[in-house]
Amino acid sequence: MEIWSNQNKQLITMCGILTIAGKNIGKYDTQKVGVALQTLAHRGPDEQKEMRFENCILGQARLSIIDLGGGKQPMRNNTENIAITFNGEIYNYKELKEELEKKGHKFSTQSDTEVILKAYLEYGKECPKYLDGMFAFAIWDERQDKNGGKKEIFLARDRFGKKPLYYAFDAEGGIVIASEIKTIAAAGIRPVLDPEGIDAYLTFMYLPPWRTVYKNIFPIPPAHSAHFSVDATEKISPVRYWALEQKPIDPKEVSYDDAKSHVKELLVKAVEKRMLASDVEVGSFLSGGVDSTLVTAYAQKFVSHPIKTFSVGYDGAGEKNELPFAEVAAKKIGTDHHVLHASAENKDVLENAMAYFDEPHADSADLAQYILSEYTAKEVKVALAGDGGDELFLGYGWHTVFWNRPKLARLKNMLTFATPYSEHLRLVTQFSPTERRRLMKDNLSSKVDMEHFSRDFIGTGVEKINAFDITTYLPGQLLSKVDMMSMRHSLEVRCPLLDYQLAEYAYNLPRAYKMNTGTGKLILKDLLAEIMPREFVDRKKQGFGAPVRHWLSQPDMQKYVEKNLAPGAKIYSLLREEEVRKILAAAFTTKRPKESYQTWILLCLELWLKSHEGFYRVD
Repeated sequence: MEIWSNQNKQLITMCGILTIAGKNIGKYDTQKVGVALQTLAHRGPDEQKEMRFENCILGQARLSIIDLGGGKQPMRNNTENIAITFNGEIYNYKELKEELEKKGHKFSTQSDTEVILKAYLEYGKECPKYLDGMFAFAIWDERQDKNGGKKEIFLARDRFGKKPLYYAFDAEGGIVIASEIKTIAAAGIRPVLDPEGIDAYLTFMYLPPWRTVYKNIFPIPPAHSAHFSVDATEKISPVRYWALEQKPIDPKEVSYDDAKSHVKELLVKAVEKRMLASDVEVGSFLSGGVDSTLVTAYAQKFVSHPIKTFSVGYDGAGEKNELPFAEVAAKKIGTDHHVLHASAENKDVLENAMAYFDEPHADSADLAQYILSEYTAKEVKVALAGDGGDELFLGYGWHTVFWNRPKLARLKNMLTFATPYSEHLRLVTQFSPTERRRLMKDNLSSKVDMEHFSRDFIGTGVEKINAFDITTYLPGQLLSKVDMMSMRHSLEVRCPLLDYQLAEYAYNLPRAYKMNTGTGKLILKDLLAEIMPREFVDRKKQGFGAPVRHWLSQPDMQKYVEKNLAPGAKIYSLLREEEVRKILAAAFTTKRPKESYQTWILLCLELWLKSHEGFYRVD
């Protein structure tokens, strides 16, 4: 999508991208590329374009608001033989452009896309380190040098993984890169379902960001770049270009009040960056929680009209319904507020959501995110969200649970030498290794690496849990949900709390500035208390997830689950039916949280498998 701001003179690119490179790309004719780009139609319904080289094809599906030619893509550089297809937005493009102009680079457009091209020419594979924004891009480089001509692809993804990027290899050793897996499949590479991927899904209820559910399709993980040479024989190896570094801030040098003041300064600046398009209306998701309320309140300061806000609540869900708090916040801030409702009756929405996901995903908020995005997209093209606040400021209950467990559980932890981190990994495992071995037909000995990227972070306490939140849970569960459900409706979502400069500062604040043994997000709550009453700020956290246990207690929902998981269901090609029946029985009779959510995970898997029948193959 291209948004032109008269104030900032920026052409912002929000879309879907496709890149194909290899020695033999003749089989990827215009018709096949066009079919592949059509799978990105929700990301870019207005126009699909391709740019061809001897060994590379760059494609883009574009959603345009104002059709200006200066930043159209794919874009070829005006001086060197390189070209780019890019999805995202670079917030510091003007400052970076000035630096590059001082170094002698000449620009032909006012777009942030061209800034990435010049940054690549200047900084090479280090260029992602200079970019402040959300992005996924592929650059084709066939410049001549003393060793002959290059034939290389350089690709990169933003620090937190807001924008997706996948790749696969064809039979001739060429590479296909795209924003969505369905695009790679449409280009002719049929996904091969991986039982170990299903094992990972049952572990996390989502696919962790370092793998997919397929054997032959791979993600570029968040904060990674990669290089592919047409003439090389080796496969690509993604390289991390950024990580949150542990540089603890000394409370003797920075007081709590000073830290709070600086967090406010960074957050206000982060919101301002994301409100840059003056002639395009920017809305905001407003759940009524701390994060979304604070983001919305700061956003309202940058527009003269009431900002449009959007909330969704769960019918008949009791304490799960935050709509009253969202309405209080909207009234206090002065927004143009819109209210939506989700319930167990929205089964068609759940099915549509599972059908659009490229991989199985069982966040109970998927349904609400779909409804919210669908409605919001009818009113605005861009919406702010509060994602990232809990991860960066330790706002989840699991950050404090180790100290608040019953006495018997604390004694058990002592006897087993459990740490806050090891206990956390146990608690967030949806199906234990033993349960998965019983459940899966091929008797997999679980190979899921629960730690992966977070293993590089030292410690066994809250800081290690925090690293897991940021490197695994946030990109795998939350950001993938937000991206897929919003882009399904051609809506871009921006997350000010995931500004990387704010994140680097917040990550290193003393733990006492962010949480105590009873609650988290202390600084954010104190900032919100400058706007909202203390009783609003300090109420119990509710979250965005659906009341799954309540839904599964309803006869109509139980019939729906039984129907979908009846004999002959797709899921039984992978899982043992008798074990699934045991889980359903426990969920419907005991109504325990564990079996209820396991049932939800199995239901989502079945809906996903059913909607993707014929899409993948099983070796």
